[in-house]
Amino acid sequence: MGKIVVKFGGSNLKTPGDIKRSAAVAGAYRQNLVVVVSAFYGVTDLLTGAIGEALVSLDGIKEAMALIRKRHCGVIEQTIAGRDTAENTAAVIEGRMASLERLLTGIHYIGAVPDFTRDTILSYGERLSAPILTAVLEASGLAAREALPERIGLMTDGRFGNASADMDYSAPRIREALSGDFTFVVPGFYGTTGDGGTAVFGRGGSDYTAAVTARAIGAPSLDLWKDVDGFLSSDPRITGTSRTIPYLSYAEAAELAYFGAKILHPRTVEPLEDTAIPVRVMNVEKFAGEIHPYSIVGPEKGTIAAGADEAAESGSGHRQRIIKSVASSDDVGIIRIEGPGVGSRPGILARATGKLDAAGVNISSVITAQTCINLIFRRGDTEKALAVVKSESISGVVSVEALDDCAMVAAVGSGIRDSVGVGSRILGALADAAVNIILVQAGASPVAVYVIVRREDRERAVTAIHNAMGRIHEGT
Repeated sequence: MGKIVVKFGGSNLKTPGDIKRSAAVAGAYRQNLVVVVSAFYGVTDLLTGAIGEALVSLDGIKEAMALIRKRHCGVIEQTIAGRDTAENTAAVIEGRMASLERLLTGIHYIGAVPDFTRDTILSYGERLSAPILTAVLEASGLAAREALPERIGLMTDGRFGNASADMDYSAPRIREALSGDFTFVVPGFYGTTGDGGTAVFGRGGSDYTAAVTARAIGAPSLDLWKDVDGFLSSDPRITGTSRTIPYLSYAEAAELAYFGAKILHPRTVEPLEDTAIPVRVMNVEKFAGEIHPYSIVGPEKGTIAAGADEAAESGSGHRQRIIKSVASSDDVGIIRIEGPGVGSRPGILARATGKLDAAGVNISSVITAQTCINLIFRRGDTEKALAVVKSESISGVVSVEALDDCAMVAAVGSGIRDSVGVGSRILGALADAAVNIILVQAGASPVAVYVIVRREDRERAVTAIHNAMGRIHEGT
């Protein structure tokens, strides 16, 4: 059996006790692993702050470095008992701190932060946590070795700030590099570029690193250790009650992650979708010596691996739930382009989207009608998108307006695609709750129905759909 890939996130690495617990978790597998580690909790924020301080003063750099050094040296003192190991680990940290300080000093003198430099600086959170966790694992009795992305061949496409892995290049190199009889500790969040630089996978991208690694080595599973009981049927802070979802398809998990379910990075499933590698979600807060998944993400129902889905969902032979979860986001803005026939006239949509692409504005979704084109963005991009679209004189367009006081609610479940009347029952539940609907999108995703409502109605809409899930499942 191949090595399981285990990932520990920053929220599980807040204190020295958390780091010792992570070592205990790794030991409970009783086999060699590949451990992907995030920066210690809050360190990426410290690095972001250090970049800002570096642009202002050299004293700001020294203060930021002192905070980062104190954090990591304090962990070494409290987690590594052996003097030689502690000193060797501290020496590695000091070497990397010196490199980090040179980068910060460089941006001070040039008065700017090139994208490649920003990515390199931000990667130091993981570069500093990995050698410490490696030493803690060794002290606990594991044969642990650090494996930096640049040494194992994790190549990216070079898109700074939001890179993707080049799987064709990376997979065989990662597989060979991690084949030894050790537990390898891989810093998450970043990979290399063709010219030897660094590009990060976006905030929270260590999950993506873990998925890329799992695919590359053909891992039997990717185990994500979090501080929650897996995926839930809703945000309990909104609905008051929620249930753990035992099994989700890759597509279902991707939809929920996109809407802010902080269980995994939205792009985690990308490297795994054409594999059968399950993603197992554990709760480190409830670790008691056993490896117990709360949610499993894997292939769509009908495969062998997904056979546990229906059994776990009901335990009594009933069909799986049509809607598994309700998610929402108020990070939504809409640009509405109106005019006679704009939805069917050739070239109008292409001109608008072409301009937006050239301006670096990402479109989340497009909903068209005969007289209206609705472009959906993240809320922070709405103002820029409005200016871009208005700057383009498009024949037939009567008005262009922005709506940013809105939220998107998604009902997610693979059963939606094959079930009659789900959409009407969702809309009925919203009508009963007196929630006005701005837009509806069904069919764009085979596993989700989206509704856009006023932001003030978001929680009421989520609760209405969540409360109706049982009736929708029963077809009433």
